[in-house]
Amino acid sequence: MNDHDALLALALVGTARGTLPGPGTGPLGQAAAQITRPDAEGTLLARAALHALAHTAGRLPDPASDTLPTPAPPDTLPPAPERAARHLPPVLGTPLLSEWLTLCAQAGWRVPTARLPELLDAARHDSRLRPLLTPVLGERGRWLASFNPDWSFTPPDEDAWDTATDAGREALWRSVRDRDPHAARDLLREHLSSERAASRKRLLNALLDTLTPDDHTLEPLLDTLTTDRSDDVRTLARTALHRLSGSAQNARNAARFAALVSLDNPGLLGRPTGQTPSTLTPPTAPDEHATRDGLPDPTSKDRLSATALLEHLLEHTHPDALLAALNIPPATLVNIARQHDHLPALVQNAVSTSHPALAAALLHHLPTHPFLLQIGPPETLAAAQTQALRDRDPERLLALLGPHPGPWPPDPSAALLGTLRDTIGDAHYAAAWGYRWAQLAELAATHAHPHTPHPDPLPADATDYAHRTLTELLGTLELRKQMWNDFGKERG
Repeated sequence: MNDHDALLALALVGTARGTLPGPGTGPLGQAAAQITRPDAEGTLLARAALHALAHTAGRLPDPASDTLPTPAPPDTLPPAPERAARHLPPVLGTPLLSEWLTLCAQAGWRVPTARLPELLDAARHDSRLRPLLTPVLGERGRWLASFNPDWSFTPPDEDAWDTATDAGREALWRSVRDRDPHAARDLLREHLSSERAASRKRLLNALLDTLTPDDHTLEPLLDTLTTDRSDDVRTLARTALHRLSGSAQNARNAARFAALVSLDNPGLLGRPTGQTPSTLTPPTAPDEHATRDGLPDPTSKDRLSATALLEHLLEHTHPDALLAALNIPPATLVNIARQHDHLPALVQNAVSTSHPALAAALLHHLPTHPFLLQIGPPETLAAAQTQALRDRDPERLLALLGPHPGPWPPDPSAALLGTLRDTIGDAHYAAAWGYRWAQLAELAATHAHPHTPHPDPLPADATDYAHRTLTELLGTLELRKQMWNDFGKERG
């Protein structure tokens, strides 16, 4: 038994039950003999520490690999110049990193090589950074990421599909989608049906995130997935078909809608409010496509009532198909939903399909609905923001500005900064100002236009909290303004 093992054996039984072993005769034992403490426990621990240090210091290096890794390929993108790269250290670990990466991609540059490990680590912990970092990694960054499983979120080569993880396949598909949507659709046709359910869900979610009318060519594939063995996959496939206005699923739902709803006085269609009474006629004939479209067959014991069927159709049929089914304007469709108490279903439909005309019609009845305002006429959203600023309503401002990606236009940015300045002066701490105002200040720091003029200074008698908070906000905007200038994004 060597000295280290003897010390370990004593530690296991305790110094009260055993005797401290004498040090060996070698150089390490002689060094250990010089270590003594007033008590046996301290001597044992000190000598054990010496042996552990000697063991670590004397460890032989790992044998060299039989094959050296392939060197990194040459980078095709130029590195971010120093004037832009100098902003990277202060924004690492802050919300401004997203903006820096976005500006870098827009400029056609890559991140500095020396910063690759810490940026890959940052993206490992924050998934929102991954799609922003991927375009600016460069060849060396992707090469480096291949050696660390924790960085496997970077997209592999297209020929690595079979060996990639579910997350790797999603990343690969998104990267192909960005540069060649047609090739991305071909990848789905080739692989989606044979993927396991978790991977099918990932890929369908990625498709929904980027769905365009050109994806109508995927309808045969999506149609087969409406009978998939996974409930989630079936739902995602139907959602994609719902958002493709010309799909056969929408056409079938539109036919159901036309058979269900009768307008009592079609001659009133020209009325501005679209207030045309309607009646419902429940279906009785078999519907061979009901199950694939997410409906129970009307002849089954689980059939929906007429009003429940209307609610489903109002939510899950593209607005264009609903309007064409009865040849009605959006206002009349809104009135049908209101008459049968299904306005929330139609609102959900307008939001999920981002339908401006239906949103505009709904805003007549729901003028403050934040999501409808986002997709309705821009002037309506601007008017609502202006009114909320006038009313100094932080809850409403968060609902109107929060979903809007930055940078916000200069005018509402300047108006919000002025309102923040006017409301903070007497606050001694965040709770005294109001939690929502503090949230708006944080949002303005990262979303307001960086070239927004600063508001007037606070009065001299404003609180220290007010001065500190406003100074930090304006300082962040100044940093963003300098970043924009250094990336060549001067205002105008």
